[in-house]
Amino acid sequence: MQPNTIANKWIKTSVLICAFTYLFIIVRKLHLRDFSDDQYFISIFNSNHIIQILVERYFTWTGRFPIELLMTTTISFKAFWKIGVPLAVIVLCFSLSRIVNKKVSVISFAITLGLFATIPNNINTDASWWITGFYNYLLPVTLAIYSFSVTYTNSNKPIEKAFCFIAVFYFSYMEQAGIAYVIAISCILLSNKESRSKFNITILTISIINLAICLKAPGNEQRLLLEPWNWYPQYTTYGLINKLSLGFDKLHQLMTFRCNIPLIGLVAAIIALRSVGGKMLLSIKIAMVVMMTFIALSITNSLTGFFSNISFFYSTTLDASNWSSEKIFLSYLYLFIVISSLFIIMLDMLINKMISTLPIIAMFLGFMTVTMLGMSPTVYASGFRVDFVFEIMCILSCMYIFKKLFILRSNAIESPMQHNAAVES
Repeated sequence: MQPNTIANKWIKTSVLICAFTYLFIIVRKLHLRDFSDDQYFISIFNSNHIIQILVERYFTWTGRFPIELLMTTTISFKAFWKIGVPLAVIVLCFSLSRIVNKKVSVISFAITLGLFATIPNNINTDASWWITGFYNYLLPVTLAIYSFSVTYTNSNKPIEKAFCFIAVFYFSYMEQAGIAYVIAISCILLSNKESRSKFNITILTISIINLAICLKAPGNEQRLLLEPWNWYPQYTTYGLINKLSLGFDKLHQLMTFRCNIPLIGLVAAIIALRSVGGKMLLSIKIAMVVMMTFIALSITNSLTGFFSNISFFYSTTLDASNWSSEKIFLSYLYLFIVISSLFIIMLDMLINKMISTLPIIAMFLGFMTVTMLGMSPTVYASGFRVDFVFEIMCILSCMYIFKKLFILRSNAIESPMQHNAAVES
């Protein structure tokens, strides 16, 4: 027993050293960019008219007033974001681990951090390591996930609840995080009567009010009128199907990223768990085969980039040069089948009581936060950072399903041992 205890301590120590080394390297590389939004918000900081400018932006450009207030008052203080970025990553991984395991261990935290580190670089570079991206994406998503973890684990710590009351006035003004949080908490309240406490209902109400203030900001309406001329002059003539098609095109771009480890890991986890879950209907077997082909294509594309040469299953967006390509639309159809297969298998596992609704809701929110981008003419303007929420939902679902697989296999190993012990006695 003692050697095992010593070994576990060394393992935990090594894991922590690796984790903090990774974060230290990130901190060393953090810097303000010499162009774009970083310099724009520094100029607001130096203007001595911060509130006046932000109020004007609320009425003419964006509803993210609290986010921009924090950003413009702290962006010139290097220490703030040098500490804030790694701290946000730690809290995010802590919260994800707590949602999955109810309590956090060194190993579960390290695995979560490892998955976070494998988010495609194009996404993390702008959503996490870019200073403006930290304020607009990493920080609000972290606060939303943390607040959800407090509700999901029924934490009764007054300090955590007080922090949630503060956090909701920030993350609700990041549209993707705010919408995802409202839907997630609503699902908990509807499915679990015990969760309908005054605190949870109050937090949900506050988040809905703040989200409405953000979405209905006069600046958002003004921007919606002006931005089509910069990006899609014909956007105002699009119907719902056209707009959702733009969102699905963005989703196609995301799902065909090379080396998207969280997504590949999630699909692999789903296949592994369902393969040990007993008999399958024909529809489930077909869905499993589809998912296996997705892993094969993803790994091949990640290692060789082969599909970039044949205009199928590769990260591109629809434009005038490829909109009529049969291969592009075959790729769309294939990924639609992959997404359908993913939910079919998870619903089957839910029916068979192998999983809860947590990963299903998480992935629904992940796909929704990308597809909903088609409702804006700036669907492609924000680059890849808008895919950040999807990647976090992949990590959450992947961790949950691998945990269920581990429990299932542990029980399977223990049963024969218990049987043999009973026979010997």
